[in-house]
Amino acid sequence: MEYFVKRYDCFEERILQSLKDNGIQHRIKANCGLWLGTLVGLSAILTILKEDASYSEICLIVGLTGVGLIVSSLCLYLKLLTEKIAVRDFQAIYFLPAIITSLLYLLVANKGLLVSVTWGLAVGSLGTWGVLQLMSTFPYCFTIGEATAVMHGCILFLMSVVTNLPLRYHLPPIHDDDIATVLLQVVMLYVISVCLASSYFPMFRLTRNFYIMTITLLLIIVLPLMYILLDQNPLTWMFYFVFNNKNKIVLIGYWAVCLLLSVFVVVYQILQNLQATTATRKIFHLLAVLVYVPGLIHERVLLYLASGMILGLFVLLELMRYLKMPPFGEILQQGFSVFVDEKDNLISMTPLYLFCGLSFPLWMPTNNLSLLALLSGILTVGVGDAAASFVGNKWGFHKWNDSNKSVEGTIACIFSQIGLICLLTFLGYIDSGWLFLRSLLSSIALSFFEAQTNQVDNLALPLLMYVCLTI
Repeated sequence: MEYFVKRYDCFEERILQSLKDNGIQHRIKANCGLWLGTLVGLSAILTILKEDASYSEICLIVGLTGVGLIVSSLCLYLKLLTEKIAVRDFQAIYFLPAIITSLLYLLVANKGLLVSVTWGLAVGSLGTWGVLQLMSTFPYCFTIGEATAVMHGCILFLMSVVTNLPLRYHLPPIHDDDIATVLLQVVMLYVISVCLASSYFPMFRLTRNFYIMTITLLLIIVLPLMYILLDQNPLTWMFYFVFNNKNKIVLIGYWAVCLLLSVFVVVYQILQNLQATTATRKIFHLLAVLVYVPGLIHERVLLYLASGMILGLFVLLELMRYLKMPPFGEILQQGFSVFVDEKDNLISMTPLYLFCGLSFPLWMPTNNLSLLALLSGILTVGVGDAAASFVGNKWGFHKWNDSNKSVEGTIACIFSQIGLICLLTFLGYIDSGWLFLRSLLSSIALSFFEAQTNQVDNLALPLLMYVCLTI
């Protein structure tokens, strides 16, 4: 085992040096996290394996894309290991994941030759070369593993979009979850378009032009496109969907209270001009637990819709902060300044990772996931990581070797996750069986892992737990 650990460390050192030689700025005080780069693809594969024979086309495409993403990760790492690379050059080895993915789309999904090759090339190029472009665009923001996971998550989203939206043009969705998926995909495409327009066209960074472009896209393109794809008024559907049930109204009111509490915490920190401590930041983890657990138990489709809408809003607000766009840019920058930690550089990655880590299982294109799998992010970062941080800061007197994390924090991480699992089992929401036992063992194993890794917990731990509970 010691031999393999040394070899792995050697691989990481060579990759870090290769990145440095090409002027790519790796996140400081962190190793490569190569294992993290394969988790998104593995999660997609495991998701389709959980499906029965009636899986949807979008689930099939996402699962096949997962295979291509794992191959992309391996090819990227091999190229970084073997020789120096130029960031702007497209390497020949990157065609391997493109070829494999194209064949899968052609032979398994029965897509046409042109579509299969086009999609395969997109997955292969973005999953390899695109990772390096992401790290070049945002220096010091990512490790190679984190950048790979982020890019691969974006690829899965894009593949779900090109699979689903053309289908809905001919066959409008009927079920609420399918309608919510269309709405969220169009909203996220809108947000991406605004970000790209602001990045590549300096004229849209001017305040007036920015708001004109944003509102014009919304009114002239987004809303009519939603109407065409849904074959009904999207605003009318959303109003009826949200308010057609007393339980939904109560739940939304409860979420509004949680939102006000989070806003109060942010405003208080800004007014006091105090740098937020780790314990203060963990308040948002607790609020996330209070929001997600009732939603996952009682109204999953509503939580699914709300989480996607909030993600789009968060990205737009982050763009406005980055561009210092009035009237919110200065206030958002003040909030960023008081809550920033060492993992945040140009952009607020920590809260974005937290939100995506909590919602990732909910966004996977399947309805066959157990409650425990959906709680992957809640268990690991919502409960476990928050408890570890709180107890570690208060009573963490015994540190792990080569780590600033404490034994006491790890113990708190273990027992907090086990406590939530046992509570939900006692209340009848989780069956006491093999999955229950596996969740307990996974919580223990990942708690020790959390104490040793220097990758972003909010991203790595939910993905690991999801894999453990769906494998």
